[in-house]
Amino acid sequence: MEIKFWGTRGSIPAPGSHTLEFGGNTTCVEVVLLNGQRVVIDGGTGFRLLGQHLTAINDPCHFHLLLTHGHWDHLLGIPFFEPIYRETTEVTVDGWPPAFQAMTRVFDSHMGDGFFPVAFDHLKARIDYLNNLAHGPLDLDGVVIDAMRLNHPQGGLAFRFQEGKHTMVFITDNELGAARGRRIPEFVDFCRGCDLLIHDAQYLPGEIADRRGWGHSTYEEVVDLAQQAEVHNLILTHHDPSRTDAEVEQIVALSREMVAGRKNPHYVDAAREGACFRLP
Repeated sequence: MEIKFWGTRGSIPAPGSHTLEFGGNTTCVEVVLLNGQRVVIDGGTGFRLLGQHLTAINDPCHFHLLLTHGHWDHLLGIPFFEPIYRETTEVTVDGWPPAFQAMTRVFDSHMGDGFFPVAFDHLKARIDYLNNLAHGPLDLDGVVIDAMRLNHPQGGLAFRFQEGKHTMVFITDNELGAARGRRIPEFVDFCRGCDLLIHDAQYLPGEIADRRGWGHSTYEEVVDLAQQAEVHNLILTHHDPSRTDAEVEQIVALSREMVAGRKNPHYVDAAREGACFRLP
């Protein structure tokens, strides 16, 4: 599978000269499977860039859109996704059940106070809601996607992709510290031995005390999870909107110090907008 980052920022877009290296668009990750199917995780503002790309290469837009949760920084790119206004586009939505309703409300609350000039019902694309992952695995022609609940306000889902012998786990908007040990073994089992873990690491250890309950993790908590789960490669994402490129680089450096001399993970980095990661 090929994983590409179209949006890596958390909470709100953060454009500017200080975010050129890691990107200012909010969460959107494209996963292209070896069987040719495309899966997109979340529709943050990076989703607009993906739409431009697919339009430019004239690629058929038939894909699964997996929504981790319903907060707007993970949905705001959907109205600006160009292919959604074409009749040839087919999108199958799955993930956290309330997120689909939140996705429609980005366009119109159906209470006369629409948030976007075009109503959801007027979109030309075919959009189907599957509602499978909250109840069991999703099988895409042999690629199995599992889900587990996040520690995040209003809830959400993490996703684990199993393609042959290779596994990728995507966990954003997850507060590991809020689990206080109760759910840590569940997350360790969910991530155990995966080739690639992508996890929210929005905060520094010195910031988290004032942000408990906000639904995000520190890089130290994420590195500890990766070590316990014997993850092979770790990518930190959902960068705080106030974080400059230099500050994200410092987080990467500190994370690499934590794993120096340890067996796992072998590789640690931060998600960069436009970067690709291939398994195998």
